Amino acid sequence: MAQHTRSRRPLALPLALVAPLVAGVAVAACTPADLVAPPAAGAAVQLEDFGSCEELLDYFQQHALAQVGPWGLGSHYGWGGSGPWPVDDAMLDAGVAGEAGDAGSEAAAVSDAGAGGDYSGTNNQSEGVEEPDLVQTDGEIIVTVSAGRLVVVDAASATRVGAVELPHRREGHSELLLDRETGRALVLTTEWTEWGGDGAAVDGATTWPAFPPQRTVLTLVDVTDPAAPSVLGGMRLEGGYRSARMHDGTARVVMVTEPPGLSFVQPRDGSLTAEEEATASNRRIIEESTLDAWLPHLQVLTGSGGGGTGSAATELAVPCTDVARPPEFSGLSTVSVLTLDLSGEPRPTSATGLVATGSTVYASADRLLVATSAWDARPVEAMTGADVRMEQPSTALHAFELGPDGRTDYLASGRVTGQLRNQFALDETDGVIRVATTLEATQEAPSSSSLVMLAEQGRELVQTGRVDDLGPTERIKAVRYLSPDLAAVVTFRETDPLYLVDTSDPTAPVVAGELKIPGYSTYLHPAGDGRLLGLGQDATEDGRTTGLQLSVFDVSNPGDPVRVSQVMWPDYYSGAEYDHRAFRHWTATGQVFLPVEVWSEHNSWTGVTSARLIGDQVHKGPELRVGGSDATGWEYASRTLVIDGLLWVLTDSTLRAVDLTTLEEHATVRL
Repeated sequence: MAQHTRSRRPLALPLALVAPLVAGVAVAACTPADLVAPPAAGAAVQLEDFGSCEELLDYFQQHALAQVGPWGLGSHYGWGGSGPWPVDDAMLDAGVAGEAGDAGSEAAAVSDAGAGGDYSGTNNQSEGVEEPDLVQTDGEIIVTVSAGRLVVVDAASATRVGAVELPHRREGHSELLLDRETGRALVLTTEWTEWGGDGAAVDGATTWPAFPPQRTVLTLVDVTDPAAPSVLGGMRLEGGYRSARMHDGTARVVMVTEPPGLSFVQPRDGSLTAEEEATASNRRIIEESTLDAWLPHLQVLTGSGGGGTGSAATELAVPCTDVARPPEFSGLSTVSVLTLDLSGEPRPTSATGLVATGSTVYASADRLLVATSAWDARPVEAMTGADVRMEQPSTALHAFELGPDGRTDYLASGRVTGQLRNQFALDETDGVIRVATTLEATQEAPSSSSLVMLAEQGRELVQTGRVDDLGPTERIKAVRYLSPDLAAVVTFRETDPLYLVDTSDPTAPVVAGELKIPGYSTYLHPAGDGRLLGLGQDATEDGRTTGLQLSVFDVSNPGDPVRVSQVMWPDYYSGAEYDHRAFRHWTATGQVFLPVEVWSEHNSWTGVTSARLIGDQVHKGPELRVGGSDATGWEYASRTLVIDGLLWVLTDSTLRAVDLTTLEEHATVRL
């Protein structure tokens, strides 16, 4: 968690925001087109360039023709990819991006605490690499997005001092990145879109978009004058935002775009003849398609002051000459990595693409990793001679180098068997990659997890060592890389084994110590002095969860981890269990702040709860209610910030300044 000491500067000193927006939620949307012919586990992976744009088009067409049917693409998965039905959020892979390296280490966590620091930043995973969030601050102003506007609040006076409309067609979810040096803000917003029949007719039948359209808007905002923030320009992109990271004023935005220009017909009735006719029409649509139907596009927003009242001509977001592919077919989506210089124009300075789907993103100061895996990947039958065995799904990893000149260049690829829990499953330090995966249960073996070590060798990520059989019958719940030499892995089914894995030798990682306790942690946070905080749910001996818990582990001796303290809140739940950015550890006072929802038989409410870490003991602290069943309405707390001895709480429509010690309200700012 970044905590900062403000430098003395003029009031008008530029401060920068950079914001990546999430597609509806920070989610990785994978559809049937991504799931066709998943790559075989354990196969070598190395991206291959296309010899020409014509070869790229042929690749799309040939693989689509092999899968298309009367309902378009993907109907054999039980979901008509071309139909007018909305995508259910449950179908989406909620793999949110992340990064690692030394950032996860205790040393990094201690240095982030910043002795004398007087305001908190985003709880980033990796030191020096900023993650997007719902709210950002430089210690003097607070910036967030509400009702389609970027809002600026002055922290000292607790007043809203400025706001500017953002150029969204239909307001969606927005996040921010804050560059505290340039005075610019990049807001990334996912527009809500509608879809259905497009009115066109092929062979007398109405066509439907092959996939639900997704739009992401990137808006660059100048906030050097907090009273008059101004939109400098922006872009609308085809596709869904997956993640963004900012380092030294350069932002990398990872997008996933399903073929945006395809529409298919459907059978006019329930007959086999109608199915045959629809299939023939859909094949002709693919055969007559151009690259415009397959690759993502962007529009540069234009208008007075770059306010986005109009748009320039549509252009490809990634040149067809900069698109590569895995050696095995991995879907028809395009993963795009767009690089933006926040001090320049609001358009990519470089772009690279990959024909695959992307679910998890990791970034250190000099590496970007994109993990690709189908959202419903599961063991499948595979024939070996006369024997049938269950083959585990795999996760492909693609490494990109983040150059000091702002370029993002492909480096190497590899594959590990199993699936990732989230961004914290990945780590990279000095070219050594660590990845924690879970293998699903089959008839032949129970579920279990592994920690795999990889190294960059030419264009391949090659396995150098691994630890297997972590938590038999269980799944990974949390991972934290405490240093380049030590990893913590939590698995759970009925009890919570905490494994400490010695990774000092990349060729021979080994479990150093293990602790089994009831319940589980879904987020691990280094707290310095050999202490590790674990946030999750308490549970009975048979694995039934009973409420929120915060544990303190002593991991100073990796061979003998011990839980030394614990507090529990029955019937409590916190967004910080699944989104690390909602977790606030203010090291200056030892306090932990958590947005919570409480659902009990007698009273239900929402707000913030707190705890305090004193030495190696944790104690419950005061609480703040912002909504509930007692006629206060249903406002929800989502984030907390600390500025000059006050805790700021972001809710659906307010920013509330409360006393850091008592959580008594000082002021409420309507957004």
